[in-house]
Amino acid sequence: MFKHNLLVCVVLAAFIITTGAQRNPCLGIPDGMFVNDFTSCEGYFLCMSETPTHAQCPPGFYFNEAQQLCDFPQNVFCHVCNQQNGVQLFPHPTNCDQFITCSNGISFVGNCKTGETYDVVLQACKSEMRVDCERLRCPDIDNPNVVVFIPGIQSCDEYFLCQAGTPIQRFCAPGLHWNRVAQRCDFPELAQCPL
Repeated sequence: MFKHNLLVCVVLAAFIITTGAQRNPCLGIPDGMFVNDFTSCEGYFLCMSETPTHAQCPPGFYFNEAQQLCDFPQNVFCHVCNQQNGVQLFPHPTNCDQFITCSNGISFVGNCKTGETYDVVLQACKSEMRVDCERLRCPDIDNPNVVVFIPGIQSCDEYFLCQAGTPIQRFCAPGLHWNRVAQRCDFPELAQCPL
């Protein structure tokens, strides 16, 4: 019985240490460095003595960890994952030969091999001749008189705003869904989200 209780305590302690390491973004980071807040494109942490202090970029800017500064969204890849556990794959909102991987709340872009396209149904890269991919694309140059939106890829409240040829991820207010026809956030019964 003592050995069983000891084993349970050791496993529980390892779980607590591992969970704590995952939740502390400053673990092992030198003092004075800034790190991403993967729950918000605008958010980041200042690390001092492995203690994170949360901060936000000004409106309209995303945090660029590589450059250690707040930057224009088109210069930063940021995709907020709705699920903070497990691995999910999503099509890239505009590029057929790319996909987005969310792994325990952290996202990154994956690229298919040359000649392959990401198949949404199979969640894998396949020969481009076998995959029918027609994604909306952001125009390379913004027209100040026309705002271009692209529907979400991972949830009904997600949508993308095109800016300088780049899809910028946005979310509707809680309780609302993106209405693909009206191109605005709307009540779920009016939006009729197909996801």
